[in-house]
Amino acid sequence: MATPKHILTIDDQVNPADQSQMDIKVETDKFGKTIKYMMFRGRHYLPAYDMSILEQIQNVSMRPDDIYFPAFPRTGTHWVYEMANMLLRGKAETIQQYKGKHQLEFATNDALSSLPSPRVINTHFRLSDAPREVKEKKCKIIYNLRDPKDVAVSLYHTYIDLKVSECECSFEGFLYLFLEGKVEDGGIFDHLLAAEELFKENPDIPVYIHIYEDTQQSPLLAVQRLSDFLGLSRDNDLCQAIADKCQISNMRRDKEKYSLKADGKSSLYRKGTVGDWKNYFTDQMLEDYYRVYEEKMAGSRFFSLYARNT
Repeated sequence: MATPKHILTIDDQVNPADQSQMDIKVETDKFGKTIKYMMFRGRHYLPAYDMSILEQIQNVSMRPDDIYFPAFPRTGTHWVYEMANMLLRGKAETIQQYKGKHQLEFATNDALSSLPSPRVINTHFRLSDAPREVKEKKCKIIYNLRDPKDVAVSLYHTYIDLKVSECECSFEGFLYLFLEGKVEDGGIFDHLLAAEELFKENPDIPVYIHIYEDTQQSPLLAVQRLSDFLGLSRDNDLCQAIADKCQISNMRRDKEKYSLKADGKSSLYRKGTVGDWKNYFTDQMLEDYYRVYEEKMAGSRFFSLYARNT
């Protein structure tokens, strides 16, 4: 196995992904700065995955009581994963492992099959690339929404911090790659549209839309709604305890050991705030962003949530 330039660890164990086995592509932004990705089926991904595991995703065995959680990166994935697992366990206790142990990009079908039910199976892959049995068995789906402008900022810092992408870009340079879909899984807009298409075509599949900004404003209500969606008896004391436990400051501390790290540094829990994009976007960048947003998301059920002037 090739020796990686930077070491990624999961739960303090070295991630075995071998970049020599990846289809590596280096993108150059409009300022001539570069960022490295691995390519899989024509889309860009963090160069951290075993290609053989990615190839098996659509054939992963699902159970009728599985909760399927396909979240675009930096939309609150770890936050909601933690909430859902705490609710299913009935305890406001931090999950003693990285969510990657149940993430399709890292876990083999055999490893997932050994987990007890109910499972929260998470991934950053689009819903169009979900295991076939998600639709066949009508698994419950949790889908995250977050202002794509904040997602762009947070994803940029993830690429910087995780180091394996060797990102040289400024945020401005990165933003235009983001708008072109030259980021994780082809970008957030296509991720949203793929989800919307599946929801339209499969109205009998139960779906819970988790809105990042609403959860920031009313964390207890968000946990209560998630509990109801999971079909659990409402325990308001437990919901409050989970809302408290899942504050970003607590998660950053409690999950330090159980984290994805680059050269020993965790990058998973950053600010966890709403509106940080205002510290990064110039007026021209914002105008260019909305031009793409309005073109890509026109007619979407999600359009108005993050439209201009909302």
